[in-house]
Amino acid sequence: MQIKTQIGILIFALLGLVYFLSAKGNIEISDTYFSAQTAKAIVTNHSLSAEGCQKGYCYKSEKDGKYYSRYGLGLAFLFAPLFLLSQAAASLTGLAENQMANFFISFYNIFFGAGAAVVMFYMIKYFGNSDRISLNMALLLGLGTFCWRYSVWDFSEAAQMFFLFSSIYCALKNSLKSLILGGICFCCLLLLKVFYIVYAPIFLFYIFSRNRHSIKQTFERAGLFICLVFLGFSFILFLNYIRFGSFFEFGYGLEVNNFYLSGIQRNAVKLLYWLDKGIFIYNPIFILGVLGYYKLFKLFRKEAVFFFSIIGLNFILTSMWYGWHGGWAWGPRYLVPTTPLWLAPSFFFFYKKGLVKIIFISLIFISILVQGLSILQGNLEYLTICNANSREGIEKGMPAQIIGSIILLKHKIIKKDNLYNLS
Repeated sequence: MQIKTQIGILIFALLGLVYFLSAKGNIEISDTYFSAQTAKAIVTNHSLSAEGCQKGYCYKSEKDGKYYSRYGLGLAFLFAPLFLLSQAAASLTGLAENQMANFFISFYNIFFGAGAAVVMFYMIKYFGNSDRISLNMALLLGLGTFCWRYSVWDFSEAAQMFFLFSSIYCALKNSLKSLILGGICFCCLLLLKVFYIVYAPIFLFYIFSRNRHSIKQTFERAGLFICLVFLGFSFILFLNYIRFGSFFEFGYGLEVNNFYLSGIQRNAVKLLYWLDKGIFIYNPIFILGVLGYYKLFKLFRKEAVFFFSIIGLNFILTSMWYGWHGGWAWGPRYLVPTTPLWLAPSFFFFYKKGLVKIIFISLIFISILVQGLSILQGNLEYLTICNANSREGIEKGMPAQIIGSIILLKHKIIKKDNLYNLS
């Protein structure tokens, strides 16, 4: 077995164990619950409608009057085998089937978070780095960014991150085999969130730029990728027609109109360093990742433009979205899928010495502490306290989430006043 494969297995096993020990073992997000209900309907009734789904949480079809989950069907397809597993486990243990299904589903992101770290290892190797530096970067992604938080949570962003990052890496490899795999990963990404179709032109531009020395190879490889993406998108349109009687009704209704150009000016700065949702607050190591793009542009211009274009599009669209903050989440949730791209150029700082190296190590240490805080504190504890009496509690004098989480942890560990349970 090649050493790279062995290291990849080691990364997956190590982070998988850490994530498993960090996970809660139950579903906490309502979005996941309705995707799980859809998965159960697929398994038991061979239907795409979500049982128990209500108006406001799910979208009512004008075609058949049934309610369908507002979110991509990718999660429902992913959860369906877990429901079959839960049926078998329930028959053996005597526990409730739904309880077993929720337990299994709560761990699904572990595989995607650990898998993204493995892809990071191979990507850093692609840029000519040693096994040691590539391994460190993979572990830094897994433990020093909010990849850790979302790998043990049931939001779908970790799964989105894995499929987006895998598609990007396959495009870098630029072989027919890798582009087939990349196209399949991109189709899986569309099933999770169809809006990623707007990222396809960036992939096509990069594939064209990599193969422009041969017109035949350019159209062969770009055509292969876009055909796979087109097939995946067509499948989603077909599912839309089955559910809603319209190819271009994705279940979001009028919400698709809630993008505003004014949001860029209003929200962009908050997404960078606001204490509640700033990406550099929740991932301090990204500061050096962004600075590293200067050298990446000099040495790997095409790849730097490719990465930065995806980061930029994700950032702009998030700023424009009326729910840019991501609701009850840890940091800027909608920026999570591009996490590896924010981090990747920081590998240059492994070669630095002196003060720069000290700053690099310090930011790594702080980043890991921030992620540890999110794990020790609990997923929704602080936000639940903020909103106990009012949904606008955060706006009425409550500290930012990261500060409030530190205060709660202080109560648990230092004061030991039994207000909060450390377990």
